[in-house]
Amino acid sequence: MTVFHTVHIYLDSFFIYFYRLNSEPILGYYIGTFTLCLICVILGEITASLVFKFNQSYIEQDNRTMIKMHNLSLYALKAKDKTSFKACNEEANEAFGKVFFTQITLALSSLWPVPFAIAWMETRFGEVPFALPFRIFLIGDSVGYLFTFIPIYILTRLLFGRAQHWFPFFKKNKKLFDSSAEESEKLLSFADVMCEERKETY
Repeated sequence: MTVFHTVHIYLDSFFIYFYRLNSEPILGYYIGTFTLCLICVILGEITASLVFKFNQSYIEQDNRTMIKMHNLSLYALKAKDKTSFKACNEEANEAFGKVFFTQITLALSSLWPVPFAIAWMETRFGEVPFALPFRIFLIGDSVGYLFTFIPIYILTRLLFGRAQHWFPFFKKNKKLFDSSAEESEKLLSFADVMCEERKETY
């Protein structure tokens, strides 16, 4: 027996336990799936928090650079300085690309448990049809477990997002994210820059 097989047996016993908490099969299924989704969300949020903490200085630096260069490009545009506008805008776009892909990385780091949960559910519910109350065009009168897992996972994420302030670890992480965003310079629009000009004339 390999290590992976042993781990799979223990995890399978752990996860299936929640599906057997209720004697009513369909209710037990929803309780177990919700628990599985909650575990995925918690593990994902912990991972995303660790990724953010290890890269916080780089993330904040890129964010500050993006906002600063964007704002400077607007002031250069107002001053009709095309050379400065082009230079600042290029740096702002480069920094934006880094910030964008960092956000994608953080999002993906919070989703990594989902494929493993789906793989486990395939072993248990891959051949189980879930009857629909009526026939749906191109789908039929029954669906697979993914039809229930995905909406339950989305709902679990939404509920956890509202309830995370009750848990010290996640409350602390949320404050860390919020404080990091608050410390950044304000991202201006062209209208903001023009309003500043009007205020200076009074």
